[in-house]
Amino acid sequence: MLWFQLSRSKETVSLLFCVLFSILSLTFRSNVIVRGIASFQRVGDIVSGSIDSFGGFFKGAYNKLESFETVRKERDSCVAVMEDYKLLPQDLEKANRENDTLRKELRFQSRQKYSSLKAEVLSVRLNSIYRTIIIDKGSDAGIKPYMPVTARAVDQKGAIIEALVGKVIAVTGGSAVVQPLINSNFNMGISMPDTNLWANLSGNSGRGTEALLNYIDSGIIIDPRVFGEYPMGPNEMIQYTESLSKIGKPVYTSGGGGVFPAGIPVGVITEEGPRNGSFKSAYLKPFVRFEMLESVTILLKLPEKWLETWPEGQNITIENPYFGELNYPGEEKVLKENSSKNPLSPNGNKPQTNVPKNPSLPPSEDDLQ
Repeated sequence: MLWFQLSRSKETVSLLFCVLFSILSLTFRSNVIVRGIASFQRVGDIVSGSIDSFGGFFKGAYNKLESFETVRKERDSCVAVMEDYKLLPQDLEKANRENDTLRKELRFQSRQKYSSLKAEVLSVRLNSIYRTIIIDKGSDAGIKPYMPVTARAVDQKGAIIEALVGKVIAVTGGSAVVQPLINSNFNMGISMPDTNLWANLSGNSGRGTEALLNYIDSGIIIDPRVFGEYPMGPNEMIQYTESLSKIGKPVYTSGGGGVFPAGIPVGVITEEGPRNGSFKSAYLKPFVRFEMLESVTILLKLPEKWLETWPEGQNITIENPYFGELNYPGEEKVLKENSSKNPLSPNGNKPQTNVPKNPSLPPSEDDLQ
């Protein structure tokens, strides 16, 4: 019965027990047990602090060792880089020697009968309307206007050749301007492949790095597919027309204009162009990659037929060979005094003048006509 009463009021009993225990603890605070427990707590605190200090020492030492290891690795990396930089001048010198050796081994013997001169390319202007190339040789080296310019290139079979770049159009003492064959004002004669017929090459093709072949004889089959579209074209002899195709075949200089020697590789035919009346046209891709041009070869050759009679006033001059525009001065029509022979015109005939044959005599009827 008593236990039942206590179980019903267990919360009250628990509260009373806590109060009594607290009073007894406060009363017997100076007890030996209490002092022993307090001393043990102080000793535990001291030991715990010592252990923490000892652990912190090891932790700090470990962190310092780790940082020292990182510094050592960085030092080793810097030392390796410095060693590489020490060897860099030797590697550059070795590369320069190998480059010079390869240049000598790859130096082509010109098949032309004319002397040649090497020149480095200073700039290539392909993003302008009037495309030009500036080289580092000029009149001081013997270069004159209308001299042909070639460069090393790779043909359609992968062989290294000397292909046409263009011609010199202006010179100064230490530089010259080259007109490439993709210039809109460039014109020259070429020989059509597998024929004895000529055509005209124009740089004004409307395409950035291609030229246009004009005035191709209508009997020449350029592209059999285009030829077969006409009523007279073959419909069944496909193999025959494919063998006559000019697509992918090389084109060479004709040598008829007197400026360029015959037989210089120019490029390959890539596509048939629009018809011009009874003539055909075709697009040509030059062998030379102008955007990667680094050096050129100038053939020390002047025009053959009209060299001696070409007036000096017609030579193109340039004020700023690097960024300036070209100037085309008019021909000065001045007769040379005390001349024993009249100059010839470019067509080989004597020029027509109104000056009497003998100045001391009055003009005759023939002179007045």
